[in-house]
Amino acid sequence: MQPDNFIDTALYHIDTAILGEKVLVRRLREGDGLIFYDMMAENSSLISEYFPVLIHDLSTKEGAEFFVRKTIIQWLLQQSFGFGIWDKEKLNLVGYIDISRRMPEKIGELRFFIDKNRMGEGLMSDTLQVMIPYFFNQLLLDKITIKGSTENYTLPTLARKFGFLREGELRGEIYKQSGDRGDVWVYGLLRNMHK
Repeated sequence: MQPDNFIDTALYHIDTAILGEKVLVRRLREGDGLIFYDMMAENSSLISEYFPVLIHDLSTKEGAEFFVRKTIIQWLLQQSFGFGIWDKEKLNLVGYIDISRRMPEKIGELRFFIDKNRMGEGLMSDTLQVMIPYFFNQLLLDKITIKGSTENYTLPTLARKFGFLREGELRGEIYKQSGDRGDVWVYGLLRNMHK
């Protein structure tokens, strides 16, 4: 059995920038904090239930830069891999995607969002189109999971589009803005199910 701090040398040379048709998905880097802060300020009401720690960490400009640098450290330790999603033409930040890596099971939990002003443009579909193969082929995962609020009505369609199957429901998993607890759907995609 591998220790918790297992570092896989096969991940030393993975790509840090991936191009889609509409997006550039690249690893966060030093100096991205201010741009990230601005996007989070614009979207905090939309994503606060799903990313409460992220909202807290990015509540100040200094906190946003600290978050970016912490994300880089987690990348180097191979614990999670965080990316900014950039509009390929305008080169502005339009979203965020990260995947945590659980070893030795080779399972990754995926989290993501798109700027509320850019929803409906196919940016997340384009992102997942290039990132799912990346997660399997470069991060060497055997399974990807997504958790999302049962009130997020776009998630089931997006998950099914990429072959994810609903695996269950976790009751009372998140706190809603109202203070009530909310339920979460869990979706999974195995390497051998990927198209």
